[in-house]
Amino acid sequence: MKASRRLFFQAGVALAAAGITRDRARAEDKLHEWQNGRSPWPICLDTATLAKDLPLEKKVEVVARSSFDALEPWDRELTAYEEAGGSLKDLGKSIRDKGLFVPSVIGLWGSLGNTKEGFESRLEEHHTRLRMIRDIGSEHVQIIPDLKQRETFSKDIGAWCYRRISEIALNDYGLKTGIIFLNAVPQLKTMSDAVDVGMMSGWPDAKVIPDTYHNFHGGTEPNALRMLNPDAIAIFQFADSPKGLERQDTWCDEKRVLPGDGVLPLAKQLKILFEIGYTGCVSLELYNPAYRKRDPDEFLREAHQKTLAVIEQAVPQV
Repeated sequence: MKASRRLFFQAGVALAAAGITRDRARAEDKLHEWQNGRSPWPICLDTATLAKDLPLEKKVEVVARSSFDALEPWDRELTAYEEAGGSLKDLGKSIRDKGLFVPSVIGLWGSLGNTKEGFESRLEEHHTRLRMIRDIGSEHVQIIPDLKQRETFSKDIGAWCYRRISEIALNDYGLKTGIIFLNAVPQLKTMSDAVDVGMMSGWPDAKVIPDTYHNFHGGTEPNALRMLNPDAIAIFQFADSPKGLERQDTWCDEKRVLPGDGVLPLAKQLKILFEIGYTGCVSLELYNPAYRKRDPDEFLREAHQKTLAVIEQAVPQV
């Protein structure tokens, strides 16, 4: 294992060796702070789970009527809202007034560039997105490679870009950053690839964004989560993979299924998150066209129930 990755993992390794750890004690002190005492984590909804033609303000209303605690919108939804004349600052206030919050926005496309020159050429675009993400009141922004040039992505340039965009996001907009990894990006398909980029960047608050679906299809084993410092996780993306779908190296996000309806060891991964002391959001992320066709209120009732059921399998109940 590279020395840099060992440093990134150091806190997590120490936690595992210590047995009942300080961070686990911290999680247990806040045991089931969410979901009326049933979950140690807030449950979030990736808004792209709902129909694409449903406006963002309508998605906010649907989530507010549900039992979810937070929502995770996409940059294209923020753009459409502003282009229709809406104020993202006002929408952010409305979200908070409804008892919800925005832990993360997806995302800064191409901000993990393939060249330094390419990154600099898109700075105006990145600033526009960062301003919108700040205005809606998000804590994190997701940092994403250039998917059109994914075959030539390299970790060394990606690390340079990550530090540069993280400095801009924090200093100019007060935002934290998290690195995504995708099974279809050859040099950024596993959690350890994302950790490499974070460590190589030297950014002091480097974070990654584990995803149960991309963990499986990219080849990240569940126990790898045990080695992470919980503060190095920006948000935890959550979905199941259907029976019979082997690991894929190409896009297959439309095949995501509800928690418990597939084959992934979801409860095992949540149990590890609890043991290492992670206290951030578990964000349900489903891009399945069949779900988007359903009545959103009825669908979110089922989605929430199945997500909470897996959480209750994973952690001790009061």
